[in-house]
Amino acid sequence: MRNLPNRTPRCLALIGLAALVSTWLSPASATKVYQYQNSAGETVFTDQPVEGATVHEVESAPVIPMEPVAPTEVLTADDLHQPEPAEADAQSGQSGQQAPESAESPPAVSGKTAVAYDHFQIVEPVDGEVASRVSGSITIELVIQPALQSGDRLRVLIDGQPYVKDSTGRRHLVNGLPPGEHVITAQIRRDGEVVREAPAVRFRLITAAQ
Repeated sequence: MRNLPNRTPRCLALIGLAALVSTWLSPASATKVYQYQNSAGETVFTDQPVEGATVHEVESAPVIPMEPVAPTEVLTADDLHQPEPAEADAQSGQSGQQAPESAESPPAVSGKTAVAYDHFQIVEPVDGEVASRVSGSITIELVIQPALQSGDRLRVLIDGQPYVKDSTGRRHLVNGLPPGEHVITAQIRRDGEVVREAPAVRFRLITAAQ
């Protein structure tokens, strides 16, 4: 224990009390505390013997045994709010209505949740005149949002005839179109059914000879 000098009576009392409390809490059965004044007139408490000091006999505090407490069961929100099966049956019988079933999940395609397409459009060609390439070929480009889902397929029809079947690509080259008026439509198909169709594009194909 260090010598604890103090400079004011109030602090002196607090330091003395702290020293006594710490001594009481020590494991020893009894402890001597020496109180004296140093050359500066300060009161000092110490556990070192000092000639002429006032001796305080301090006994340690008794040990209070602590008994272990079993942990309480932790309840979840489901435990607090979910009725027991018997209680739920009684409630449904009183109201004359059956307990509501859980909401059904969206239909799945190939083991995945089906999505709805927000945007599906033919961006090439556009309505109006279109100049063909060699052998009457044109490029057809589609925009799909969100991206094509696994398991879904694209079909492109020109004048009602399928020119592109079961494709996953968004850009296609079609050959052999004769010059003149044509109508292009595009479909997203799922398990053989049309789930989305793009607005039709009407164009007039012009060849180099024209």
